[in-house]
Amino acid sequence: MKAILYTRVSSKDQSTLRQVNDMKSLKEFEVVKIFSEKISGFSVSIDDRPILQKALSYLRSGEANCIMVSEVSRLGRNTHEVLGLIEDLKKQGVAIYIHNLGTTINKSESSSEIFTKLIVTIMADLARLESEQMSYRIKSGIRSRKSKGLTTGRKVGSIESREKFLAKHSDIQKYLAKGYSSREIQKLCKSSPNTIKKVKDLT
Repeated sequence: MKAILYTRVSSKDQSTLRQVNDMKSLKEFEVVKIFSEKISGFSVSIDDRPILQKALSYLRSGEANCIMVSEVSRLGRNTHEVLGLIEDLKKQGVAIYIHNLGTTINKSESSSEIFTKLIVTIMADLARLESEQMSYRIKSGIRSRKSKGLTTGRKVGSIESREKFLAKHSDIQKYLAKGYSSREIQKLCKSSPNTIKKVKDLT
């Protein structure tokens, strides 16, 4: 099956290389073109994502009949957008391979289309909920500290040594050494992109 590969990361310090290598190695797909962009999928709609639009335009040209993504949250900022895109692609005869589910939807011979779409819906909602909860926890913690008259960062005038900082984040160092992306490490270590970048810079 001829396919294009679409990857998206949210920040400039993240890399799509791991996603690309994982999916290019799949023998049942012939990857004819790769589209990658760095943009927040939770705050920017499908219509305002230029690289994704180029990918969709390429599919409309008939050069490929499948789009490959690492996870369903790469395709849209909410369930409504994702399902709308799935339907549009189905009308064009374009299949969608979702790597973390290990499944391809919109295939004409698929006998479990309803079940697969249910899983896609759940995954899209969970990704959106995770993003909202993370944002809420951060803002709530800052508000709580401010209401108590506390600072929201390190104590004013204090300096943390390089050794002490790296010792606190040995888990991040471990995953970086194994080639994990910043986004993957954020989930595994519950760390911010800035912390991960600082660890990278100091190691």
